[in-house]
Amino acid sequence: MISVIVIDLDGTLLNENHCISTSSIQTLQQLNSDGIEVVLATGRHYQDVYLLAQQLAFPVWLITSNGARVHNLKGELIYENHIPVHLVAEILKLSTGFEVHRNIYQQDLWLVEEANEPLLNIHHSSGFAYRICDFAHLDYRHIDKFYFNASYEHLKPLHHQLTQAFGEQLYITFTTEHYLEVMNQGVSKAQGLLSILNQMDITLNQVMAFGDGLNDLELLKNVAHPVVMANAHPELKRQIPDAYQALSNQNDGVARYLEQYFLKE
Repeated sequence: MISVIVIDLDGTLLNENHCISTSSIQTLQQLNSDGIEVVLATGRHYQDVYLLAQQLAFPVWLITSNGARVHNLKGELIYENHIPVHLVAEILKLSTGFEVHRNIYQQDLWLVEEANEPLLNIHHSSGFAYRICDFAHLDYRHIDKFYFNASYEHLKPLHHQLTQAFGEQLYITFTTEHYLEVMNQGVSKAQGLLSILNQMDITLNQVMAFGDGLNDLELLKNVAHPVVMANAHPELKRQIPDAYQALSNQNDGVARYLEQYFLKE
């Protein structure tokens, strides 16, 4: 029996305007009132997701920075996995000179070297915003995630070099063709979920999860009921051919699937 639902945000729960629809909010509220636990699992920063989650009007578990941080229903940090200080320095050194926009999540901050208005637009629903700083004077402690924004053509050579240099020390993944993300080894949404289930005394056999990106792969492979969005990355669909499928995020795919599974008469 499914008692926990894990939901990715961008490309999954959030629509094309990067918002949670009224229909999705109402469906999740109904399920929560019926005793279903809801977990939001995303690459986004905790502060960003916390503000979005307030729209649901009930407590949810939060897996953020692709699993580098996990917060319980009270908003308490129960798990965190930083990038080691010496590797932060090496990532900054290696990525210098590439035609990409570099972003860092450090505790409650989103740090960038230069403005990028399109990135701010993605976060308009929560109002979360970056702080511009000089990475040359950055404190390398407590960094949960790097992410690089550019065209796939510009990200591909950076991905190759990062993988060659740190493939056995870091978790390196594309979330979409325009976002390349780097976390510490052992970080994943799946690992973040395990830290939650341990507190609930619930097994993976009781979990349904929704996702659309390659950073959802491990999560979807491990839960009992994986659901892939119609708009999901083709490689994700290829690697989990037996997953259930929901309509696209533009068509309220999560809400429609949940209604059919839990609320059908």
